Amino acid sequence: MELIWQERLSAQQADQVRALVAAAAEVDGRAPIGEHVLLNLDGGDHLVAAERDGGPVIGYAFLDRTPDNDGNSVAELAVHPEHRRRGIGSALVDGVLAKVPDRAGLRIWAHGETPAAKHLAEKFGLRRARELWRMRRSLAEPLPTRAAPEGVVLRTFRPGEDEAAMVAVNNRAFSWHPEQGGWTEADVRAREAEEWFDANGFFLADKGGQVIGFHWTKVHPASSSTGGEPIGEVYVVGIDPDAQGGGLGSVLTLAGLHHLRSLGLPAVMLYVEADNTAAIRVYEKLGFDRWDADVQFAGA
Repeated sequence: MELIWQERLSAQQADQVRALVAAAAEVDGRAPIGEHVLLNLDGGDHLVAAERDGGPVIGYAFLDRTPDNDGNSVAELAVHPEHRRRGIGSALVDGVLAKVPDRAGLRIWAHGETPAAKHLAEKFGLRRARELWRMRRSLAEPLPTRAAPEGVVLRTFRPGEDEAAMVAVNNRAFSWHPEQGGWTEADVRAREAEEWFDANGFFLADKGGQVIGFHWTKVHPASSSTGGEPIGEVYVVGIDPDAQGGGLGSVLTLAGLHHLRSLGLPAVMLYVEADNTAAIRVYEKLGFDRWDADVQFAGA
């Protein structure tokens, strides 16, 4: 087996990585590598495993060149289901650990925290550093409605006009978040170019001509990772800190949930930090329950 660090992937390798991730998602029920990585493959270094030099990618690790907002180096990895139990996962973790001298400042994602991921964490002495819950709610159950606060108007996103305002609110709302707080307009436009993007499901709260909050929804087609049926997602809800505390978050969340139900979707999901108890309480009041979790493991 060949295991090589590369600064860039060829177009063919990038396609092979996407195919590998899709194959793993079908088997495991969760994609092993996050959306933000697949949208930004040029933003990291790549550890590629192949049967031979120039052969198809059978194992892959991505190491982001930009630290997260906490200063940590972040990696994600995947092994093709047809090539597992051959030590490729161990070789990838070993390669990432060798690449990052400061193990305490390294974070490795385990999406869905599979048994294989737990085994690798134990083998290399990695500790749980962060947990991201995935919560789910049926859309067959009744949904409440809430009026917007006085002076606030809800409208849909206008591509080509609203990116800067949305990013400004996002980065103020998520200044504490390791990934979400550093978005750029390019990050938004990259997602606008995706097949799933629908401006009709992207709601902005406008007060006096100024955007003070938003709820971006997303629809996932049926797959093993969605439980075998299409599902909506509360993709991002952001409220400007100066507008928080008045119920605008619930208003925007419900606007998106009603939209997703109008599409005939049976359920909706969202991601939330496991230690964000205030947000979890809000989502539980809206009928969400914990579904599963992603975990970041840290070096010792």
